[in-house]
Amino acid sequence: MAKTYSDCFYCGGFVEQRLPPRELRWQGKLFAIEDVPMGVCSQCGEKFLKPEVAKGIDRIFEEKKQPAKTIQVPLYQYGPVS
Repeated sequence: MAKTYSDCFYCGGFVEQRLPPRELRWQGKLFAIEDVPMGVCSQCGEKFLKPEVAKGIDRIFEEKKQPAKTIQVPLYQYGPVS
């Protein structure tokens, strides 16, 4: 079986495909996409998207697809630690 990803560009670790969620901002709004196929370095945790996956994510927003669900996320303001 051929490797799907090269070794990690940053640390040289083994990169394996996983399906983690991906958070991103689009036109000033925060979105989350579940089960995104991406390479994740087992050593440093760096994530890698293949070009066709990145284009697929862009298409979701360009075609204004309806989300599978909507969630609420608490937002905290960081301040100095006392």
